[in-house]
Amino acid sequence: MPKRSSELCRLWPAIAMLCCLVLPSIYYISFYYRLSFLNFEPSVRLSLQKEVKDGIAETENLQQPTHNDAQEEALKEDFDSNRKKILQWKPTKTDEEVQIEEYLTNSTESGKASSNTTLFCDTTHERFNACLLTGDIRILSNSSKILFFSSSSSSTTNTTWKIKPYPRKWEPPLMERIKEFSISSYISHPETPTPLCTIKHSTPGVIFSSGGFSGNFFHDLSDILIPLYVTSHHFHGEVKFLVSDFNLKFISKYQPMLARLSRYELINLDNDSNVHCFNQVQVGTVNNKELGIDTTKPPFGSSMESFRDLLRSSFSLKKKSITKNSNKKPRLLIQLRKGSRELVNSKEVISMARRLGFKVIVSGPEETKNITSYSATVNSADALLGVHGAGLTNMVFLPERAAMIQIIPWGDLTWACRFSYGEPAIDMGLKYFEYEIKKEESTLIEQYPRDHLVFTNPSEIHKQGWNMLWYYFLEKQKVKVDVKRLKSVLAEVLMYLK
Repeated sequence: MPKRSSELCRLWPAIAMLCCLVLPSIYYISFYYRLSFLNFEPSVRLSLQKEVKDGIAETENLQQPTHNDAQEEALKEDFDSNRKKILQWKPTKTDEEVQIEEYLTNSTESGKASSNTTLFCDTTHERFNACLLTGDIRILSNSSKILFFSSSSSSTTNTTWKIKPYPRKWEPPLMERIKEFSISSYISHPETPTPLCTIKHSTPGVIFSSGGFSGNFFHDLSDILIPLYVTSHHFHGEVKFLVSDFNLKFISKYQPMLARLSRYELINLDNDSNVHCFNQVQVGTVNNKELGIDTTKPPFGSSMESFRDLLRSSFSLKKKSITKNSNKKPRLLIQLRKGSRELVNSKEVISMARRLGFKVIVSGPEETKNITSYSATVNSADALLGVHGAGLTNMVFLPERAAMIQIIPWGDLTWACRFSYGEPAIDMGLKYFEYEIKKEESTLIEQYPRDHLVFTNPSEIHKQGWNMLWYYFLEKQKVKVDVKRLKSVLAEVLMYLK
């Protein structure tokens, strides 16, 4: 026994030295490796290394402990076990660590770029161009530049797109008035000045133009509001709108609807000098159908039915669908124009409709200016009658199953009128009727001889371009309908409503 005790005594210094060397190393490896994934800046890393090394130095200066045989064996087993765990261990990120990592990666101070930036642009559609960007996106408002950052030059080098965020690209003269955005890749480099974020957004962004034909109710809906709804409805309000060609009158008029599409204040890119940083941005809106939504094409999930639900809630409209009642006079709203395509014998038409059995309501251009009050007027009607024009767009406020009657002017305009209002009416759940006038019902008969192209071959005037078509058949023409012939159409409408 004395001999064994003396041998153990000789081993104590070696064991103690082993402990002093191994334990601090385990501490260093486990602590520093766990923090390494956070991708700290070099200055922070050096500070951490210094703290760890200082800790090791302090540990080495501590008094060396003493151990017996059983403790020695246990210590070796623990060391081997811990060594295997350290070699196999992969850090699990807590929620807090993920937030730290995201903050450091996207830090506005470092200007460091995300490596998973993606860009998808669709310029193949006949109606619109649009780009979807995800990753580190920076919008330089005062220069109409959008930068998407990449940490390497692998796939996005020298990529530049030009996008005008107004979905009517088949009309070049109009598109010349729309502000263009330049979307470019930007390689992060220590020697390259990086535009620092002045405002960082946690929600996605959508850039659209409120210019173009805004102010015309048809184009307000067909070119701006419906495409904006199709593009942003799936965000359920958690999206920010960035507006170019800022039209204050348009924004104010449709504020109730815009507020339901986005819970945030709009950003006026025309009067802003900030660098806005997003993780997701869509430049341009999706417009896949005239005054409507093509539900067979992406993005899916929207329809004219749901869009009209949004309108009803935005303007507090109570009537969702008409109620057919044979004992009650249906309400017929007759919309009158002034100037071009004016219904010259409107008084005769109104009297005929009342005698037929309708409760007639008459509105002119003045009544349509206040969208809040006029939308309620339209929503109270069972049927809407008017000559082809932007005013018929008010049919969006009609209840479901209501009737819409379009008077088609002279000039081989049947297809165009059906395309603009007939098909959209059906998509809205309305019953569509039309009355196409004859040349004798047009005031053009008083301006041109019977053998003029206006009467003999209107399609030849169409071939001369939109401006000529507009001048002859839309701008210079007024309508004087055959009351007896129109009566047969309204009788059919009455039968449907009863």
